[in-house]
Amino acid sequence: MRGVVAAGHPLTAQAGADVLRAGGNAVDAAIAAMLMSWVAESPLTGPGAGGFMLVHTSGGETHLLDFFVAAPGHGAAGPPGTLEPIEVRFSEDAVQVFHVGPASCGVYGNPLGIAVSAERFGSMPLADLAAPAARAARDGIEVTPTMRQFFVVLESIITHTEEARAIYAPNGSLLDTGETIRMPYVGDLIERLGSEGPAFLYEGDTAHAVAEWVSQRGGTITELDLASYRVVEREPARARYHGREILTNPPPSSGGILIAYSLDRWSGSTPRPSTGCAPSCA
Repeated sequence: MRGVVAAGHPLTAQAGADVLRAGGNAVDAAIAAMLMSWVAESPLTGPGAGGFMLVHTSGGETHLLDFFVAAPGHGAAGPPGTLEPIEVRFSEDAVQVFHVGPASCGVYGNPLGIAVSAERFGSMPLADLAAPAARAARDGIEVTPTMRQFFVVLESIITHTEEARAIYAPNGSLLDTGETIRMPYVGDLIERLGSEGPAFLYEGDTAHAVAEWVSQRGGTITELDLASYRVVEREPARARYHGREILTNPPPSSGGILIAYSLDRWSGSTPRPSTGCAPSCA
Protein backbone atom coordinates (compact mmCIF):
# COMPACT_ATOMS: atom_id res chain seq x y z
CA MET A 1 0.00 0.00 0.00
CA ARG A 2 1.22 3.49 -0.86
CA GLY A 3 0.94 5.98 1.98
CA VAL A 4 2.58 8.59 4.14
CA VAL A 5 3.08 8.33 7.90
CA ALA A 6 3.66 11.50 9.95
CA ALA A 7 4.68 11.17 13.58
CA GLY A 8 6.55 12.80 16.43
CA HIS A 9 9.52 10.42 16.36
CA PRO A 10 11.30 8.53 13.55
CA LEU A 11 10.63 5.16 15.19
CA THR A 12 6.92 5.96 15.47
CA ALA A 13 6.75 6.78 11.76
CA GLN A 14 8.87 3.74 10.87
CA ALA A 15 6.54 1.41 12.77
CA GLY A 16 3.61 2.62 10.69
CA ALA A 17 5.53 2.54 7.42
CA ASP A 18 6.77 -1.00 8.08
CA VAL A 19 3.18 -2.16 8.47
CA LEU A 20 2.18 -0.58 5.17
CA ARG A 21 5.13 -2.29 3.45
CA ALA A 22 4.02 -5.59 4.98
CA GLY A 23 0.58 -5.23 3.38
CA GLY A 24 -1.36 -3.77 6.30
CA ASN A 25 -3.95 -1.06 5.84
CA ALA A 26 -3.95 2.50 7.15
CA VAL A 27 -5.60 1.55 10.45
CA ASP A 28 -3.02 -1.18 11.04
CA ALA A 29 -0.28 1.38 10.42
CA ALA A 30 -1.87 3.91 12.76
CA ILE A 31 -2.14 1.32 15.54
CA ALA A 32 1.46 0.18 15.15
CA ALA A 33 2.65 3.79 15.19
CA MET A 34 0.52 4.58 18.22
CA LEU A 35 1.93 1.62 20.16
CA MET A 36 5.48 2.65 19.27
CA SER A 37 4.75 6.20 20.41
CA TRP A 38 4.18 4.83 23.92
CA VAL A 39 7.90 4.00 23.86
CA ALA A 40 9.41 6.71 21.66
CA GLU A 41 7.20 9.60 22.86
CA SER A 42 6.43 8.42 26.38
CA PRO A 43 6.31 11.81 28.15
CA LEU A 44 3.40 12.73 25.88
CA THR A 45 1.34 9.55 25.56
CA GLY A 46 1.07 5.97 26.74
CA PRO A 47 -1.29 3.20 27.84
CA GLY A 48 -2.65 5.46 30.58
CA ALA A 49 -3.75 8.12 28.08
CA GLY A 50 -6.63 8.48 25.63
CA GLY A 51 -7.22 9.41 22.02
CA PHE A 52 -9.42 9.33 18.93
CA MET A 53 -9.47 7.42 15.65
CA LEU A 54 -10.99 8.95 12.51
CA VAL A 55 -11.41 6.32 9.80
CA HIS A 56 -12.61 6.77 6.21
CA THR A 57 -13.18 3.35 4.66
CA SER A 58 -12.66 2.30 1.06
CA GLY A 59 -16.44 1.98 0.86
CA GLY A 60 -16.89 5.67 1.61
CA GLU A 61 -18.00 5.36 5.24
CA THR A 62 -16.61 7.64 7.94
CA HIS A 63 -16.25 6.59 11.58
CA LEU A 64 -14.88 8.55 14.52
CA LEU A 65 -14.00 6.49 17.60
CA ASP A 66 -13.65 8.46 20.83
CA PHE A 67 -11.51 6.70 23.44
CA PHE A 68 -10.37 9.77 25.34
CA VAL A 69 -9.71 9.69 29.07
CA ALA A 70 -12.92 9.67 31.15
CA ALA A 71 -13.63 11.34 34.47
CA PRO A 72 -13.25 8.86 37.35
CA GLY A 73 -15.07 8.47 40.66
CA HIS A 74 -17.89 5.94 40.18
CA GLY A 75 -18.26 4.23 43.53
CA ALA A 76 -15.28 6.03 45.07
CA ALA A 77 -15.07 5.85 48.85
CA GLY A 78 -14.45 9.56 49.25
CA PRO A 79 -13.46 12.81 47.54
CA PRO A 80 -10.20 13.00 45.58
CA GLY A 81 -6.97 13.97 47.23
CA THR A 82 -5.00 17.13 46.54
CA LEU A 83 -3.69 17.91 43.09
CA GLU A 84 0.02 18.64 42.99
CA PRO A 85 0.86 21.83 41.04
CA ILE A 86 4.10 21.84 39.03
CA GLU A 87 5.45 24.71 36.95
CA VAL A 88 6.66 23.83 33.46
CA ARG A 89 8.83 26.40 31.72
CA PHE A 90 8.53 26.23 27.96
CA SER A 91 10.62 29.41 27.86
CA GLU A 92 11.38 32.26 30.23
CA ASP A 93 8.19 34.00 29.12
CA ALA A 94 5.99 30.89 28.87
CA VAL A 95 5.37 29.21 32.19
CA GLN A 96 2.38 26.93 32.71
CA VAL A 97 1.19 25.17 35.84
CA PHE A 98 0.22 21.52 35.44
CA HIS A 99 -1.49 19.51 38.16
CA VAL A 100 -0.13 16.01 38.62
CA GLY A 101 -0.38 13.12 41.05
CA PRO A 102 -2.89 10.29 41.56
CA ALA A 103 -5.76 12.74 42.07
CA SER A 104 -5.22 13.98 38.51
CA CYS A 105 -5.59 10.54 36.91
CA GLY A 106 -8.52 9.75 34.65
CA VAL A 107 -9.81 6.48 33.21
CA TYR A 108 -7.50 5.48 30.36
CA GLY A 109 -8.91 4.77 26.91
CA ASN A 110 -5.94 4.00 24.65
CA PRO A 111 -5.78 0.22 25.20
CA LEU A 112 -9.47 -0.37 24.51
CA GLY A 113 -9.46 2.15 21.66
CA ILE A 114 -6.63 0.32 19.94
CA ALA A 115 -8.33 -3.04 20.34
CA VAL A 116 -11.69 -1.81 19.03
CA SER A 117 -10.03 -0.06 16.08
CA ALA A 118 -8.05 -3.17 15.19
CA GLU A 119 -11.10 -5.44 15.42
CA ARG A 120 -13.38 -3.21 13.38
CA PHE A 121 -11.06 -1.77 10.77
CA GLY A 122 -7.70 -3.53 10.89
CA SER A 123 -6.46 -6.41 8.75
CA MET A 124 -3.48 -7.69 10.77
CA PRO A 125 -3.36 -9.47 14.16
CA LEU A 126 -2.93 -7.05 17.04
CA ALA A 127 -0.08 -9.21 18.35
CA ASP A 128 1.90 -8.56 15.15
CA LEU A 129 1.29 -4.81 15.40
CA ALA A 130 2.36 -4.78 19.06
CA ALA A 131 5.54 -6.84 18.75
CA PRO A 132 7.93 -4.10 17.49
CA ALA A 133 6.88 -1.64 20.22
CA ALA A 134 7.15 -4.30 22.94
CA ARG A 135 10.64 -5.20 21.73
CA ALA A 136 11.72 -1.55 21.58
CA ALA A 137 10.49 -0.90 25.12
CA ARG A 138 12.46 -3.85 26.48
CA ASP A 139 15.64 -3.43 24.43
CA GLY A 140 15.61 0.34 24.81
CA ILE A 141 15.87 3.12 22.25
CA GLU A 142 18.41 5.88 21.81
CA VAL A 143 17.49 9.29 23.18
CA THR A 144 17.34 11.73 20.26
CA PRO A 145 17.96 15.49 20.53
CA THR A 146 14.21 16.12 20.29
CA MET A 147 13.46 13.57 23.02
CA ARG A 148 16.09 15.20 25.20
CA GLN A 149 14.43 18.59 24.71
CA PHE A 150 11.12 17.16 25.91
CA PHE A 151 12.87 15.61 28.91
CA VAL A 152 14.35 18.96 29.86
CA VAL A 153 11.08 20.88 29.47
CA LEU A 154 9.09 18.27 31.38
CA GLU A 155 11.78 17.37 33.91
CA SER A 156 9.75 18.49 36.93
CA ILE A 157 6.96 16.10 35.93
CA ILE A 158 8.91 13.08 34.67
CA THR A 159 11.14 13.06 37.76
CA HIS A 160 8.33 13.70 40.24
CA THR A 161 8.04 10.10 41.43
CA GLU A 162 10.51 7.34 42.17
CA GLU A 163 9.01 5.17 39.43
CA ALA A 164 9.40 7.92 36.84
CA ARG A 165 12.94 8.74 37.92
CA ALA A 166 13.89 5.10 37.40
CA ILE A 167 12.97 5.51 33.73
CA TYR A 168 14.06 9.04 32.88
CA ALA A 169 16.87 9.64 35.37
CA PRO A 170 18.10 6.18 36.39
CA ASN A 171 21.52 7.45 37.49
CA GLY A 172 20.30 10.58 39.24
CA SER A 173 20.25 12.90 36.23
CA LEU A 174 18.12 13.08 33.10
CA LEU A 175 19.05 10.75 30.29
CA ASP A 176 21.07 12.64 27.70
CA THR A 177 21.17 12.48 23.91
CA GLY A 178 22.71 9.21 22.78
CA GLU A 179 21.88 7.32 25.97
CA THR A 180 19.31 4.52 26.07
CA ILE A 181 15.86 4.68 27.63
CA ARG A 182 14.29 1.36 28.62
CA MET A 183 10.75 0.62 29.78
CA PRO A 184 10.50 -3.16 30.21
CA TYR A 185 7.20 -3.02 32.11
CA VAL A 186 5.63 -1.06 29.26
CA GLY A 187 6.99 -3.68 26.89
CA ASP A 188 5.31 -6.42 28.91
CA LEU A 189 2.02 -4.52 28.87
CA ILE A 190 2.15 -3.93 25.11
CA GLU A 191 2.92 -7.58 24.43
CA ARG A 192 0.08 -8.73 26.68
CA LEU A 193 -2.32 -6.26 25.05
CA GLY A 194 -1.39 -7.71 21.67
CA SER A 195 -1.77 -11.35 22.71
CA GLU A 196 -4.73 -11.15 25.12
CA GLY A 197 -6.57 -7.97 24.24
CA PRO A 198 -7.37 -5.17 26.70
CA ALA A 199 -9.63 -6.99 29.20
CA PHE A 200 -6.92 -7.34 31.85
CA LEU A 201 -6.63 -3.54 31.99
CA TYR A 202 -10.34 -2.98 32.53
CA GLU A 203 -11.67 -5.98 34.42
CA GLY A 204 -8.71 -8.21 35.23
CA ASP A 205 -5.76 -8.32 37.57
CA THR A 206 -4.13 -5.16 36.27
CA ALA A 207 -7.38 -3.19 36.56
CA HIS A 208 -7.62 -4.19 40.22
CA ALA A 209 -3.99 -3.21 40.84
CA VAL A 210 -4.43 0.17 39.11
CA ALA A 211 -7.57 1.06 41.06
CA GLU A 212 -5.99 -0.02 44.35
CA TRP A 213 -2.73 1.88 43.75
CA VAL A 214 -4.48 5.10 42.69
CA SER A 215 -7.09 5.05 45.48
CA GLN A 216 -4.50 4.48 48.17
CA ARG A 217 -2.75 7.67 47.06
CA GLY A 218 -5.70 10.03 46.80
CA GLY A 219 -6.99 9.29 43.30
CA THR A 220 -10.53 8.20 42.46
CA ILE A 221 -10.16 5.65 39.65
CA THR A 222 -12.28 2.70 40.74
CA GLU A 223 -12.73 -0.81 39.37
CA LEU A 224 -16.27 0.25 38.40
CA ASP A 225 -14.81 3.13 36.35
CA LEU A 226 -12.57 0.74 34.46
CA ALA A 227 -15.16 -2.00 33.96
CA SER A 228 -17.76 0.45 32.62
CA TYR A 229 -15.42 2.31 30.24
CA ARG A 230 -16.54 2.19 26.61
CA VAL A 231 -15.32 3.49 23.28
CA VAL A 232 -17.91 5.89 21.83
CA GLU A 233 -18.54 6.38 18.12
CA ARG A 234 -19.40 9.99 17.24
CA GLU A 235 -20.46 11.89 14.16
CA PRO A 236 -17.45 13.96 12.99
CA ALA A 237 -17.55 17.74 12.86
CA ARG A 238 -17.54 18.96 9.27
CA ALA A 239 -16.16 22.07 7.59
CA ARG A 240 -15.61 23.27 4.01
CA TYR A 241 -12.34 24.75 2.85
CA HIS A 242 -11.28 25.50 -0.75
CA GLY A 243 -13.89 23.14 -2.11
CA ARG A 244 -12.96 20.29 0.21
CA GLU A 245 -14.95 18.80 3.04
CA ILE A 246 -12.88 18.55 6.24
CA LEU A 247 -13.82 15.98 8.87
CA THR A 248 -12.50 16.44 12.38
CA ASN A 249 -13.19 15.67 16.03
CA PRO A 250 -16.56 16.84 17.41
CA PRO A 251 -17.50 17.93 20.95
CA PRO A 252 -16.94 17.17 23.76
CA SER A 253 -13.42 17.59 22.37
CA SER A 254 -12.68 21.27 21.76
CA GLY A 255 -9.74 21.06 19.35
CA GLY A 256 -11.60 19.65 16.36
CA ILE A 257 -14.50 22.06 16.56
CA LEU A 258 -12.10 25.01 16.77
CA ILE A 259 -10.40 23.79 13.60
CA ALA A 260 -13.76 23.38 11.87
CA TYR A 261 -14.90 26.80 13.00
CA SER A 262 -11.67 28.47 11.82
CA LEU A 263 -11.80 26.80 8.40
CA ASP A 264 -15.45 27.70 7.97
CA ARG A 265 -14.75 31.31 8.92
CA TRP A 266 -11.92 31.52 6.39
CA SER A 267 -14.07 29.98 3.67
CA GLY A 268 -17.08 32.19 4.50
CA SER A 269 -19.45 29.32 5.26
CA THR A 270 -21.44 28.52 8.37
CA PRO A 271 -19.88 26.09 10.87
CA ARG A 272 -21.71 22.80 11.20
CA PRO A 273 -20.64 21.23 14.45
CA SER A 274 -22.09 17.88 15.40
CA THR A 275 -22.67 16.49 18.83
CA GLY A 276 -24.33 13.29 17.64
CA CYS A 277 -23.28 9.99 19.17
CA ALA A 278 -23.79 6.47 17.90
CA PRO A 279 -24.08 3.51 20.29
CA SER A 280 -20.99 2.83 22.40
CA CYS A 281 -18.55 0.17 21.28
CA ALA A 282 -18.00 -2.79 23.55
